[in-house]
Amino acid sequence: MVLRFVIASLAFLATCVFAQANSVHAIIKLLNSRSSGSPKGYADAAEIVAQDAENGQVLQRFVIAVVALQSDAPPAARKLSDSVRTKYLAETRDKIRDLAERKGNGLAWYLLSLEENNKDFLKRAASAGNVQALNAWGTQLIMGAFTSDLVPSNKVEEILVEGFNCFKKAASKADANGAYNLGVCYMNGYGCKKDQDLAFNCFRTAAEMGHPEAFNNIGGCYRDGRVVRKNLELATKFFEKSANMGNAYGQYNYALALQRGEGIGKDEKRAFEFFTKASDNDSAEAMNSLAMCYFNGTGTNQDLYKAVQLYRKSASLGLAIAMDNLATCYDLGKGVTKSKEKAVEWRVRASAARGDRNARAWLEKNGYPAL
Repeated sequence: MVLRFVIASLAFLATCVFAQANSVHAIIKLLNSRSSGSPKGYADAAEIVAQDAENGQVLQRFVIAVVALQSDAPPAARKLSDSVRTKYLAETRDKIRDLAERKGNGLAWYLLSLEENNKDFLKRAASAGNVQALNAWGTQLIMGAFTSDLVPSNKVEEILVEGFNCFKKAASKADANGAYNLGVCYMNGYGCKKDQDLAFNCFRTAAEMGHPEAFNNIGGCYRDGRVVRKNLELATKFFEKSANMGNAYGQYNYALALQRGEGIGKDEKRAFEFFTKASDNDSAEAMNSLAMCYFNGTGTNQDLYKAVQLYRKSASLGLAIAMDNLATCYDLGKGVTKSKEKAVEWRVRASAARGDRNARAWLEKNGYPAL
């Protein structure tokens, strides 16, 4: 089961005088959908916020302009020309800053932190109780504790606890992503005692609020018999719910169930469709599985060239099994020119991706560039 933190969440906007009541839900959905794993919800909400911005609403103009700066901005935000985006920010920034500085509004601080990538603003937003900031700051703390060379080993647990408490505060505000992130902590023992029962309950709470990745994780629990009794039919229903919300993990797991006939009738053609959707949502695992469909002609016509391209794309994202499969293509000369040298390279890369230090040293010694 793949578990990851999500950082955007529902926001309390009642104190934001610039938001009209009938537009608040769209802003909430926009800020929530991106990281909870619902591309469709993200795109749909952006359409509404963009229209409200065009109609002159101040908060909506700032929000859509800030969202447009994100690398995965939805279509409605990407449609903003540079001049319009600049105009929106220039017209609204001072009002948002005033709301932050004069009234201590957490959402305003959070939006300013997004625009300026300012960690201090993010901390202020979290201190003000903004749930988006609590999730974002909690995620930064926990990920930093594991990856930053600047964190002393005797401080790691303290930082993990601080991150855990951020999620706990967000969850206490009936926030779906806060509940989800709390579940990730309990499942892995980040800043708390590992407790799979509590993790499952957190995922269930998040799912009840419509969290797509929580649906997927509950499905994983039923599929693997973790916490609950194994039930493939129920697992597949949860995967399908997540998949239909556009979540890449749900799409991938639902495709696997269809391909294997687990908890549902075997349907390789439909499995291929959902592998494609998950691959389009940048799932490295789905890219590899889709490549296998093309390689073997499963659920689609055989296309060795497409298979190799997908193996390569998945491998570039660090998936070791895709590197193994690419090596096999070079070994057999399937979809590529046969090459023992390339086959060896990709097998060594796969070992390195699995943590083999000798493999990494071999790649460096022989001048192979990083992916």
